[in-house]
Order: sequence, then structure tokens, then C-alpha cells
Amino acid sequence: MNISLSSIDKSRFGITTAKMQLSGDEPVPDINAWCDANSVELLIARCRCDDIALVQKLEADGFFLTDTLVYYRNKELTQSADVLKEGYSTRFATAADAATVGALAEVTFAGYTGHYHADPRLASADCDAVYSSWAASSCASTAVADQVILIEHGGKTVAFATVKKVESYMMEGVLFGVSPEHQGRSLYNALMLLAQNWAMNHNFKQMIVSTQVTNLAVQKVWCRQRFEPFKSYYTFHKWFAKPAR
Repeated sequence: MNISLSSIDKSRFGITTAKMQLSGDEPVPDINAWCDANSVELLIARCRCDDIALVQKLEADGFFLTDTLVYYRNKELTQSADVLKEGYSTRFATAADAATVGALAEVTFAGYTGHYHADPRLASADCDAVYSSWAASSCASTAVADQVILIEHGGKTVAFATVKKVESYMMEGVLFGVSPEHQGRSLYNALMLLAQNWAMNHNFKQMIVSTQVTNLAVQKVWCRQRFEPFKSYYTFHKWFAKPAR
């Protein structure tokens, strides 16, 4: 089974958490037995949206839906010039930018309706911290992101994008954030183009991105940039009885 304990979620929420990518052939009782043996309190599991039989088994066993992710892919990347409007500049982040990027992510992702926020048993403030710590770690560790692209205005960081290698030919645009004060100025569009420029400069042929199926604004940007949907996943949570101490 493709399942493992999540130390980062343990530190965030104070509960023993496991994450699992379901392929469809894992018996649900075996999943439950693994969680019981490892004193798991929360299991976060993903499966393909087209595996309806598995979805129904999970729901019958007490798993509940927390989000639907849709992935888009561009198989023919192109370089773009004059990406930014006047007054804006771009550079790559260093480890010294971690705190700044983390603070920006905290603002841009406050209340974001991802699978953490959709779980009423998780504190909203702790869910917000998922994205700020993720963004900060992206600047500090290549294990989290291969590069963090920044957009600056007036000497301040106002937008960021993190990118990560998936395959030798494919990279992923993982986490994007634009300061509320600078929204409506095509900065998200610019981040996407800058990410594609970075990909081509590093010999990647394709780029993928993902978001909640309800996040239509970014999907419209992707379509205009010749991205197409190609797969989707459900995220389920299941809570287990807290083990006796």
C-alpha cells in the first residue's frame, strides 16, 4: 500500500496523520488495519475520480469527501517576453526570502478551501499555517521546490510561484500566491508565464498544475495559456478513535 505517516501534519495539528494514494486494489479493511497498527487518528486518502466503485466503498466505511482536484497539462511550452507590467520585476528566491514568502502565503491562502479547511475537526488557523509553512520551506529546501519565482514591486515581494520537477520532461507549478493589494494586475498570469519560461530554460517539455475544481478563475488562465485538463482526484479524510494513552 502506498501509505505513510506524515510527520509534518503531526507537528501542525498534534495528531497522528497518515497520507495515502489509492490505486483501487487495496481492500478497505487492510487500510483500516494499517491505521490501527500505527495508531493513526486521521487518514488523508486520494483516489482517481473515475474509480466510482472505490469511492462508494470509502464512503460506506466512513471516509468523507474534502476536495476535488483537477490537473491541467501543457505539452507544448513556449517562451514569453515582456511578461510583467511596468513597475514590476522578477527574481528567484533564496533561503533568506523564506520568512517573507511564508508571510505572503499566510495572507493569500487565509481561508482557502482546500481539504484541510474542509474538515471541521481541524482548526482554521492551523489549516492556514499549512500554506505559509509550505511556501517558506519551498525557499529553504530543494526537497520541497526546485525554484521559487518572485515578483516584486517597490522593493517588496508581492507574488510568488513554486516549481518542482515531476519527471525528466515535466515540471509542476505547485503553489502560487498574489498579494491582495496587487490582485487584478495580471500577476497570476505573469507567474504562469514566468514558470513556463523557467521550465523551458531547464529543458522541461511539459508543465502541470492543479487546483480545486471550483477554482474557475485560475482554470480560465490555464485555458488561455493552452493548458488542458487531463486527470482529477478526490481527497477523503477518515478519523479513527484516538488511541488510549
